[in-house]
Amino acid sequence: MSRHPVNLPAARRSEERRGVVVVLAAFLLTVLFAFMALSVDTGRVVLTETQMQNAVDAASLAASQEIQAAVYAAGQGVGSATIDANSIAVQAAREMAEEVAAANGVYIDPNTDVAFGKRIYNPGTGDWSVQWGGAPYNVVKVTARRTGPDVEAPDGEFPLAFGWAIGKDSVPLEVSSTAFTEARDLVLVLDFSGSMNYDSQLTSSLGLDAAEELLDGMWDSLVDADPTWPGTSTSKFPSTGFGGINSYQGTYVSSTTNSTILSTLGLTQNNADGSRKYPYPQAGRFSSGLPKNKPSNSTSDTWWDRYVTFVKNHPKAEYKKYYGYRTLMDFLQQKTISGSYTPRDRYTSEDLWRTPHQPMHGVKKGASLFLAFLEDLDFGDEVGLVGYGEWAERVDSLSDGEVNIDISSNPITSDYSVIDTLQLRHQAGEFNGQTNIGDGILKARELLVGVSGDPNDDGHSRYGARPTIILMTDGLANKKPSNWSLPASFQWKDWTDYDGDGVANYSTSDNNKRYAFWEATEAVKRGITIHTIAVGADADRDMLEAIAFAGGGVFIDVPAHATIAEMEEQLEAAFSLIAAKVPPAQLLYEDD
Repeated sequence: MSRHPVNLPAARRSEERRGVVVVLAAFLLTVLFAFMALSVDTGRVVLTETQMQNAVDAASLAASQEIQAAVYAAGQGVGSATIDANSIAVQAAREMAEEVAAANGVYIDPNTDVAFGKRIYNPGTGDWSVQWGGAPYNVVKVTARRTGPDVEAPDGEFPLAFGWAIGKDSVPLEVSSTAFTEARDLVLVLDFSGSMNYDSQLTSSLGLDAAEELLDGMWDSLVDADPTWPGTSTSKFPSTGFGGINSYQGTYVSSTTNSTILSTLGLTQNNADGSRKYPYPQAGRFSSGLPKNKPSNSTSDTWWDRYVTFVKNHPKAEYKKYYGYRTLMDFLQQKTISGSYTPRDRYTSEDLWRTPHQPMHGVKKGASLFLAFLEDLDFGDEVGLVGYGEWAERVDSLSDGEVNIDISSNPITSDYSVIDTLQLRHQAGEFNGQTNIGDGILKARELLVGVSGDPNDDGHSRYGARPTIILMTDGLANKKPSNWSLPASFQWKDWTDYDGDGVANYSTSDNNKRYAFWEATEAVKRGITIHTIAVGADADRDMLEAIAFAGGGVFIDVPAHATIAEMEEQLEAAFSLIAAKVPPAQLLYEDD
């Protein structure tokens, strides 16, 4: 039986098509509405998360600044800068994080949403990590959560306006931000020039009484230290002195004939073996740094003869022709800075580092306090040392017969005690008398970031640490390379426009000062922060202030004082202040 198609009326076929379109349109409109609802809620979620992120960023930075403020406050004191590493401003940081987050419209629980940690450097990998809960705290993490079941609560899930369209009324949101205090790679650039013992010379601007007290202290410190000649038990500075040189004030000898004076003082007497009974107490050092042996009779006589010539023509009338401990200490200090003698040889003393000669001694005490502060702070800072006078040197090794140090492979170190030993065992005038500030900055820059143009030398500063120079001097820059001149393209206003008016507030035509400042700008171009300390009446305050401004650091003025105690107190405060001047807090990102 054959079948024949049924031909429906046209009107009925049209009605059926309209029915399908209505159903399809309804479905598509539902999907479209769902997408629109989702896009609206997604935009609200993204906006809210952005607001929360901005709030916790601000909160973590503010909390870190509370910790930094506590560190800075600790640096205001003089003396021991002990810091309670486990409780530095923790409560204040929590409260500040809560306050800043609330000001940005975001709720956090300060007791559960603020975490503290310590940034740790791994020298093997060169990476930094955070030890959460590890003290002392230099990392703060602030978390904002909207994860609670009660959407009406400040930490409740975020309600969706059109959640019914996707079958979900609310969503959890959580963001966090971590801020940290950057560790520093610091290089102490200390002035070892001749002027660093001027305060303890008899011609000191502090006056004769102060100088006498200092010189007596120098002699006493040498007697107490009791250094001996290499390979012997013979004291270089016996408590009974040297023949007629047996008192602070000294023995007056009216003669102007050196041989007569030497004989009168008993300095030519011999022991039973024919050696001089009172050898001149210093013989200098070998190039290795080791002290030389006891001088021969003829050498000793020559050096005593020079001392006699110095004293019988002494510029201070009260001590002319007075042969004693004070004039001997005065002679040793002045001859360590004489340009006519080879460094570490001839008249250069191998033992004056043991003495409180000033202002060098005050600087050393300040540097020791600085290192002790860093030890207490324990923020991961490392330290290197450069000394300068007529030239500058990295101070990373020492072999003087008593200690044997060599950190040349790792000259910026976390072993602060080694740096302290190195700086304590140097003295004024060790690198001759002049003041080459520029070379000191250059050597510090090379120590931190390497020699310019040498692809094999990228310095010793760690990636992720702030390279920093601390420059100290008591004098004026008076040395530069013979062939150096300031580049014609150099613009002072680019570096010393203090008030932002487009005009330089510091410039100089002195080429020695220009060289020092230019070297400072070269360091700054390499990302180095520079702090400066001016000591005493003769320091170039204007230049040091300009260098600190250009270097984004602090300038500290330690003026001349009526007493050494006041000067030492301010020096200690200056070094503590810089130790506490940690870099500004910054956010830690995933790639850091």
